[in-house]
Amino acid sequence: MSLEDTLEKLSNACGVAGREEEVRHLLSEMLKPYVDEVKEDKLGNVIGVKRGGENAPKVMLAAHIDEIGLLVKTISKDGFL
Repeated sequence: MSLEDTLEKLSNACGVAGREEEVRHLLSEMLKPYVDEVKEDKLGNVIGVKRGGENAPKVMLAAHIDEIGLLVKTISKDGFL
């Protein structure tokens, strides 16, 4: 899958804060080919573990998977939200 396809899939997945299940599942599936283990903790974090040699450096990559969500209550006659 190309970088553009990956970004499109992740961007189109629903990930409003508190409802990140779709993005979490997608990210877990995308990580599997690159890591030895994929797990989720109680807070909903996706953790990919890639085991290295005894003297291999330890690296952590961290990012948000949620997005801002808005609730539109009314639309004015002029089209303003």
